[in-house]
Amino acid sequence: MLTGLLLVLVAGIFQGTFVFPLTMTKKWHWENGWFTFSLLGMLLLNWLLAAIFIPDIIGIVASCPPSVLTVTMLFGFCWGCGSVLFGIGMQRLGLSLGYPIIMGLIASMGALIPLALLSPAGFLSLKGVLLIVSAIIVWTGITVCAKANSLKQKETTDEKKQKNSGALMIAVAAGILSCLPNVGASFGVPLTEAAKAAGASDLMAGNAVWTVFFTVGFIPNAAYTIYLATKNKSFGLFRNHTASNAGWCLLMSILWIGSFYIYGAGASGMGNWGLIFGWPLFIAISIITGNLCGYFKGEWKTADAKARKLLNAGMWIIFAAIVVLAICNFF
Repeated sequence: MLTGLLLVLVAGIFQGTFVFPLTMTKKWHWENGWFTFSLLGMLLLNWLLAAIFIPDIIGIVASCPPSVLTVTMLFGFCWGCGSVLFGIGMQRLGLSLGYPIIMGLIASMGALIPLALLSPAGFLSLKGVLLIVSAIIVWTGITVCAKANSLKQKETTDEKKQKNSGALMIAVAAGILSCLPNVGASFGVPLTEAAKAAGASDLMAGNAVWTVFFTVGFIPNAAYTIYLATKNKSFGLFRNHTASNAGWCLLMSILWIGSFYIYGAGASGMGNWGLIFGWPLFIAISIITGNLCGYFKGEWKTADAKARKLLNAGMWIIFAAIVVLAICNFF
């Protein structure tokens, strides 16, 4: 139990810091770093870990029913679009504002969307009502965070304010689409069962879904970053600080995919308590860590006290929604 709890905490820290290494790259544009991260994390490390922990992963995927693969790939592609928006949202809003909004939405929508798709009658239950309440609280927190951001930007030009408003919309779309791994895992159960039958442990069998899910998710990430690199003529920037920048992107990839594997192991180790507290705790720790990274980078150093107080208030409101989500898991 204690080991599982510690693993969930580590997973949350990994998730909350994985974007930070991207800010350390030098003389690369965003598209250079995000493409490198996507290639390393969604393809290379994804399949490497699957090959280590899941016997005959290629055979398992090849033997999976086409209908299951199609649905898993569809959700994976939509998640990939959300991943692109996640990266853009973090770049434009910063870690302090981006993490509460996006991760708060992932927490609430990650529970609401599977319920709506798999068991819509559940909305009539106490759990369904609490999930709706949690979502309302999240949106309230996002509104407060947006107000804080508008105060922070009060001295900027109208053009910059308009761009910032667009960044908030991008972050909202990113939060909604980025919760789709929950749905993909639900529809990808046959892949998990096949992995167990092939000899994978109960702890690691569920990761068979990610091989398909994240591989397809790589496509929109690669397409958009290649488009940007072509538009901005930034392919040549890959020659700048290649080794150090690639190292930062590798660390980013390890933190990102490591958060999934470590969270799965931790939640499993916590048993039933993993279902109740594991996911909300994972989200909460990632928000706190991401927020601290943003403060460390000085994102809100020039903002006045009122803007900072509003941001903190918005974050605590989102935490309240996560508490309600944890209560939901009792039912």
